[in-house]
Amino acid sequence: MVIAALGLAIAVILMKMIPTMTGMPPEHVAIWRFAMAAPPLWLVIRLRRTNKLMVSEHRWWFIGLGFIYSLASFSAIFALQWLSSSIYVILIYIYPSLVVLFALLTGGPVPRLYWLGLPLTLLGLFFITYEFGSKFVIDPVGFGITMVNALALAAYMILSGKAFNGIENRLLGTSKVLSGGMMAGLLMFPLLGISTPDTIQGWMLLLAFGLFGTLMPIIAMNLSLGLLGAARGSLIITLQPVITVLLAMIFLNETLAIQQWVGGGLVILAVVLLQHSPDRPAKQISDQAKCLVVQPAQSEPRDQSK
Repeated sequence: MVIAALGLAIAVILMKMIPTMTGMPPEHVAIWRFAMAAPPLWLVIRLRRTNKLMVSEHRWWFIGLGFIYSLASFSAIFALQWLSSSIYVILIYIYPSLVVLFALLTGGPVPRLYWLGLPLTLLGLFFITYEFGSKFVIDPVGFGITMVNALALAAYMILSGKAFNGIENRLLGTSKVLSGGMMAGLLMFPLLGISTPDTIQGWMLLLAFGLFGTLMPIIAMNLSLGLLGAARGSLIITLQPVITVLLAMIFLNETLAIQQWVGGGLVILAVVLLQHSPDRPAKQISDQAKCLVVQPAQSEPRDQSK
């Protein structure tokens, strides 16, 4: 999940660089991300010649996950047209709380220290993104779009954990997810249009966006959700803003204020605490308990010869 957070952080950096260096609108870049990510994985699947039977039975489920992830991608772009990056990050990371709340309501496994980890994470994200002294203004349209984004991310985390449960070939399932994302992007052509880079450098940036900002985090996320569960995984992936500001400092020459270092430390502390916190046991009723019936003691049979 840390690798997934790294990949999503790389995606944020590339989303800032590509429109500036190529002149492409951000929504066109979002369309290209899945078109660049899916074909390489198709090639890997074809070369491996793996068994496709189990995944084929649920292919529309995985394609649907791709549509949900694509919804999260496009809604993020539109939300950022109405909100500042700092306000957006503060609002979007309500989605781990939604995943944890769903797990609590459905009796799923949740780290015992979630009540401490969630507030620490939100406080840390606030320190990382918010500039003290600036006005905290939230546009209602941007807020609504961001909530759609948060719901889509939470739904992907929850449904992906269920879809990949018991699926051995997670790469094949992920290829279906990326196919769904690419199909959703193609459906956006009539509404948003499409443009292409004019230079080889622009195409290389798009390819990097597809491989490292899309393919890598989705594969890592789908693999880790089966090992961690949706609740724990969604909490760990809040490392993404911390990694993003560090990458921005390295590659975009941005400086970090003391409050951002403090916020990053709080997020890392929360992740460490949650990682070492055992899960609350899931509420499960065994079949034996359901069928348990108290039987009266049977008397010994009479000897009919007496």
